[in-house]
Amino acid sequence: MITIKDLLAAIPVAVRAAIDDDTIEYLTSVVEAADANDTTALRDAAEPFLTDAGMSDTELEAMFAKLSVDGEATSTVVAASKGPILLPSASQPRPLATPPVSAPAPASARPATPANGKAAQQEQSPKPAAASRVEAPIVQAYSQQSRFHNETIVTLSKEVDLKSVNVVIGESELLVDARLWLKTGQHYGMVGRNGVGKSTLLSVIGSKTLVGFPENIRTLYVQQLDVIDTSASVIDTVLAADTERQKRVDDVQMIERSLQSPDALHEALDKYIARVGNERIYLAQKIATLRSGRRGKAARGVALKAEKSMLSEIREALYANGKSDGEVAADVLATLYAELDSMDAHSAEARARAILIELDIDEAMQNGPVKLLSGGWRMRVALAQAMFVEPDILLLDECTNHLDLAAIAWLQDYLVALEGVTIVCVSHDRDFLNAVSREIIRVKDKKLTYHPGNYDEYEQTEDELRRKKERQLASLERRREHVKKSIDSFMKHARSSNDSKVLGQVASRKKKLDRLAGSDKNEDGTRFKVSYWAGYHDTQRPEIILERAEKDVDFSIPQPETLRNAGPLVSLLGVTFAYGGSKAQGGSSVVLDNISMSIMMGDHIALLGLNGCGKSTLVNIIKGELAPTKGSVEQQARLRIGHYTQHFVDELSDVDASGLSMLMENHPGTKEGDARRWLGSFELSGPLATRPVYTLSGGQRARMAMALMLFTNPHILLLDEVTNHLDMYAVQGLISAINEYEGTVIIVSHDRHFVRQTADDCYSLQGGKLALLEKGVDEYVASIGDA
Repeated sequence: MITIKDLLAAIPVAVRAAIDDDTIEYLTSVVEAADANDTTALRDAAEPFLTDAGMSDTELEAMFAKLSVDGEATSTVVAASKGPILLPSASQPRPLATPPVSAPAPASARPATPANGKAAQQEQSPKPAAASRVEAPIVQAYSQQSRFHNETIVTLSKEVDLKSVNVVIGESELLVDARLWLKTGQHYGMVGRNGVGKSTLLSVIGSKTLVGFPENIRTLYVQQLDVIDTSASVIDTVLAADTERQKRVDDVQMIERSLQSPDALHEALDKYIARVGNERIYLAQKIATLRSGRRGKAARGVALKAEKSMLSEIREALYANGKSDGEVAADVLATLYAELDSMDAHSAEARARAILIELDIDEAMQNGPVKLLSGGWRMRVALAQAMFVEPDILLLDECTNHLDLAAIAWLQDYLVALEGVTIVCVSHDRDFLNAVSREIIRVKDKKLTYHPGNYDEYEQTEDELRRKKERQLASLERRREHVKKSIDSFMKHARSSNDSKVLGQVASRKKKLDRLAGSDKNEDGTRFKVSYWAGYHDTQRPEIILERAEKDVDFSIPQPETLRNAGPLVSLLGVTFAYGGSKAQGGSSVVLDNISMSIMMGDHIALLGLNGCGKSTLVNIIKGELAPTKGSVEQQARLRIGHYTQHFVDELSDVDASGLSMLMENHPGTKEGDARRWLGSFELSGPLATRPVYTLSGGQRARMAMALMLFTNPHILLLDEVTNHLDMYAVQGLISAINEYEGTVIIVSHDRHFVRQTADDCYSLQGGKLALLEKGVDEYVASIGDA
């Protein structure tokens, strides 16, 4: 019989020092409950904690060999045992209603169940990181719970109204006691600076890891960095969006494939038992978290019992009366078939194909892999998923990234016409957000505030309110100065005349001065009444708080050095480019056809066109990375070109180094102080400069990529989808910086507002031909609508 002393003695000293008391207490309960002849459960339960403490796989194998435990890798299926059950880790946010199940932690490490309406917590386990990486922080998301626990489990309304919403990632608080209020069928635009938690909030809503979020409300979350990137076929991807149906289909297929092999059948049944058991344990845990008082105590007892014996109970029920694996498989298949019939699963594929046809995705594309589609078509697949599962809330995080203007226009029209579905959209595209949103959610100062209208109306209303408060504050200050002068005058007169009546007037004026500490009117213009002002306050009136306007990000684009030659920086003379050969070898491969242009210092040019039309190819030819198939390209000597590609942010998501170390490594001789000041000008100061780049948000990584590119003081900026992942304030700051930049800027962007504000000349690239647009980007948008 293995004791806790034996287990601890076998653990390396360095690892043992990293194990806390709660984990030791938990491991003690595991050892005591484990059967002497069945050490599989012991290893399953102990291994995650030992790995987290820094124990390698080799050390684990050696330790269990020392304890005379079978060193073979255990199955991922959780075996029935007398001790606590180790559940599969929920490393990623689950789509729709799949419960995230994680390993049961020691009792003292788990969030406490709330009592009498207090807030409860639930932790979302992070994705296991590589050994060389900093461990990803844990996300906690919880809200105030009702004493009537059923309200937070199932609700008849599709409206979400959660009080005291808190979202914490690691030790950073993103939301504190905020109100999440999503009205049925409303279209919201969510705005806020990069890093305030917009994507995290959408993630915990979409994955249902926000404690208190109603279980019966269906959500679909389209993530920021990848719309859909999978080798699966389009039709299978859409069908997989209905996770409840897909789980049962996978179980049926797994069991049916295993019918000819006894060992494979037994393993398939074990996996089925593990899935059903984990779901029941998760439900018991969630009810225990949501309930309080006497019912909470009883629910916690049920949850603890489920953790210890749920899988064994399910196994005993299935194998009752000595049934064989074949008989159990027949019973399970009958149950799964009945559940699929109740979901109308037999018509699922027909419904999915009908939806795809409606979105102009033909049968050939439906049967092909998603990864071969462009960004615009992938977004249509994501919308097909939404239409298939019919979510109550559709969460879109930077859904216009990597889409061309035609795809954005289609998506915009589709979302505007979508009724009955609540939409929450995060986007840097001002025109798109104005068209889609009917109400704005602002994330600021760890709170959520709600403003009717689209983004332009929100900005206008906020500006008018700010000016109104400035006038109120100025008027109030004038009145206070007048009262102060009258008090001084009366006091001077009282001292000279010894008139007690004057002192009474002074006391009256001082009371009036106290009342002038704040506004005498409410924000809606009605008269303020002290009797309606609840709570204790230091003043007799609410203070007028003048909220400063959000400051745009101050990008530092250094002015280029003057070149000796005043002629064109780059000249294209009859440039033709074809993949696989010249135009004569295959006209279908021609991307650019006889293009000539001169790029001068100070030109601000925008290249517009559909995805795949050759914009990036033209940019690479200008830079000199590609040689034209025909024609020539001339560049000035000593010309420096800075190139920001649309994939920079995705590439930085795998970088372990910090931005500070990357900058100093790429430019030897740079002093650390200068590098820190440079990154600080892109709002990447302090810990953001030294954190691993992959831990930064999408917008922060975008600013990091710009800082690295601009450090060389280039003469030409090639900006390919530079606004992707940036917030509104960063985009506006970038617009100001580009307009002040005296060098040359060539922009490839589908952000209409950005192009409108920065480009002096707009060119359309279509069929390999480059054409100047006299009316700018609006002319191109009109041509798309007419097409």
